[in-house]
Amino acid sequence: MQGGSVVLQHPFEPGAVLAAIARERITHLWLLPAQLHQLLDHPDLPGTDLSSLTRITYGGSPSSATRLRQAAEVFGPILYGWYAQSEVPAISEARPHEHAITGPGGRITVGRPVPGVDVAIRDEAGRTLPPGAEGEIQVRSPIAMSGYWKQPELTAAVLRDGWLRTGDIGSLDEDGYLFVAGRRDNVIIVVGGHVHPTEVEDLLLSHPAVAQCSVFGVRDVDETERIHAAVVPVPGHNPDLDEIRAFVSAHKGPLYAPDALHLLTEIPLTSADKPDIGLLRTTLAASPVPDAKD
Repeated sequence: MQGGSVVLQHPFEPGAVLAAIARERITHLWLLPAQLHQLLDHPDLPGTDLSSLTRITYGGSPSSATRLRQAAEVFGPILYGWYAQSEVPAISEARPHEHAITGPGGRITVGRPVPGVDVAIRDEAGRTLPPGAEGEIQVRSPIAMSGYWKQPELTAAVLRDGWLRTGDIGSLDEDGYLFVAGRRDNVIIVVGGHVHPTEVEDLLLSHPAVAQCSVFGVRDVDETERIHAAVVPVPGHNPDLDEIRAFVSAHKGPLYAPDALHLLTEIPLTSADKPDIGLLRTTLAASPVPDAKD
């Protein structure tokens, strides 16, 4: 309608995408965070003409603050963070200048709610929590789903009192900026507290030896949940568990330190190009966990 063209690529291959940007003079790009990371790590990036790009929209899974800062340096002020779900396809957007706004744990904001959408942080009893408090992100929107197909019980659990329960944990600050900590059902319950994997992942990505990583919980024979970290090292580096534990402990405390480290050549992805935590858990969980050091 606007006289433009859509360039489709399947599957995603970072070198081919970079070549298409330069060849087709791409102006708008949509990426999952894992795909954005692959572009940042590709050797063709420094020599690719990116001058046509006016907007990179990312979303669909948690984004690393460390990587987003790197992307802002490389691509310039054209990053737009989109927070949404299948159940409500538009919740908030972080514009380029808002990537400097950080909250708990150094997380970059996912922006403010888009027009027509109400967002509240609520507890299990449905009480709205004050600014800064962490709880479940709940949404009211005219474009929210009316229910799950032929699943009335699941619909009743997610839609209550006009609010859609996203299943995400987060907070709102005094200015209405939204911060996402992680999934409610993806919290690692460790001795002494709970850990959001995204917090550890973001910290690990600031380590000079870590190029990519995924963090997940695994229960041992005693049903105690342990923190596992799958890491793709930076070429020429070979971090060990003691080094990674010491780094995490120094910055966040021993509660967050991984109990097991798995060095990989790549992080496996699902068909939707998101880290395949299920595959990591099933293939790596059998690895022995050494005695944890404080």
